[in-house]
Amino acid sequence: MAQQKNVFVTGGTSGIGLAIAQHFARAGHSLVLVGSDSTKDYRQAIDAVEQAADQKGKKVKVVSYGVDITDLSALKVLMADIHEHVGVIDVLVHSAGVFFDTPIAAETSDAFERMMKVNVNGTWNVIQAALPFIRRKSATTSYGKIIAISSISGFYGFAKYSGYSASKAAVTSLVKTLALELGPLGININAVEPGRVKTSMHDALLKDPSKAEVLRQIAAANPSGRAFSTPEDIANVVEFLAGDGADALHGTAIVVDEGTTAGMMG
Repeated sequence: MAQQKNVFVTGGTSGIGLAIAQHFARAGHSLVLVGSDSTKDYRQAIDAVEQAADQKGKKVKVVSYGVDITDLSALKVLMADIHEHVGVIDVLVHSAGVFFDTPIAAETSDAFERMMKVNVNGTWNVIQAALPFIRRKSATTSYGKIIAISSISGFYGFAKYSGYSASKAAVTSLVKTLALELGPLGININAVEPGRVKTSMHDALLKDPSKAEVLRQIAAANPSGRAFSTPEDIANVVEFLAGDGADALHGTAIVVDEGTTAGMMG
């Protein structure tokens, strides 16, 4: 991705999404960060992305927006505004989502519905709203790129997180099916399926001294010997999928999980 591109990252104001945005900024690409709160200016996230670019001697354009991704009408207005002020979307990274437990024995129907609405409907909404403004492959241009951040939870069960697992299975299936529709339009869509990633979501485990043995056991069970991947590990794979070298991949889901789902260590 040597040529400067416009990279649009939902969930780009925190966690994995922010790390992905910083990664693209270091390579000199323009960023559009999208958070979930339309009342925020996300100055802190913008500063973090600009600082990442500065570290590599790059000057990049970074703007932020807030929108509820379950609101398709609001998303369509936002996408049109972004297109007017920023230009065509070369790369769309959909990282926005929610994560919480939904044990079947508890009264969690509202939580389950919320998870599906944000993670599944939200994915559909973002892609549909962005579609008119994503670059298309032609004789002079390469594929427009869509990368959805899914999860190994979509095919590898985690007790008490059935809602999250179901939602991510749906996201991966959506990506595979949309590849059949979008490929002929000149748009390349794939997914990344992280395992445990070292973000604030896992602070309770990472920062609790009493959990040291748990972390040791997790690491020992992985072929990599690491309990957690880093957000930068995920960003590296996203960068590959966003480049021309991934043009042959359509509807692919790349697992980045330290080998957790590869099998049992002896």
